[in-house]
Amino acid sequence: MVALPELLKDAGYLTLLAGKWHLGLTPETSPQARGFEHSFAHLPACSNHYGFEPQLDSPDNIPEFMTMSFIALHSEDGKYVKKLPEGWYSSDGYGDKMLQYLKDRHGSNDERPFFGYLPFTAPHWPLQAPKEYIEHYKGVYDDGPEALRQRRLQRLKELGMISQDVEPHPVVADEVRPWEELTDEERAKSCRAMEVFAAMVENLDSNVGKVVDYLEEIGELDNTFICL
Repeated sequence: MVALPELLKDAGYLTLLAGKWHLGLTPETSPQARGFEHSFAHLPACSNHYGFEPQLDSPDNIPEFMTMSFIALHSEDGKYVKKLPEGWYSSDGYGDKMLQYLKDRHGSNDERPFFGYLPFTAPHWPLQAPKEYIEHYKGVYDDGPEALRQRRLQRLKELGMISQDVEPHPVVADEVRPWEELTDEERAKSCRAMEVFAAMVENLDSNVGKVVDYLEEIGELDNTFICL
């Protein structure tokens, strides 16, 4: 079947991708082969969000890379990326790459309309985020999910976004043990997981923001349709 970027490229669009692909691991199934003029693509379903590089006997053996999902296998413009940039973190990397593509377009006075696809791998497993973002959520989840749910509901009422008589739906999750029945260690692990998850989402949001800010800076925001 024909992919959207193929149609848009044929129609005169500049087509750009930075982020998750998950539609093939080979050059023949890469974004470059499906209509993207420029792409920096994360090829597998999930992997380490950092530039983790284990020691391998055959570092140039691409099939071996493919079988190890914890390695962040990428391609740029259809060619495998053998080493990620220093200090790599996935969401920051994809946001920066899309920004680079848009700046290159603007700097070269490319007047073509553009299609920019920015699919993050976060907050997909594994749960990993920069420490400074995780610190924002320290202790937020310590009282458990029900207490958090009640606080959020009350806040919505205070903001006038919902009626004062709204009651939360009973929790239906038979496979989940009640917070009160968890050990201290289990609660601590659950809280930590949520802190990191929230940090991943905030970091992702920040990277969307810097792309939107750049479009506004160059006068393109009002002429850009953004679909989330």
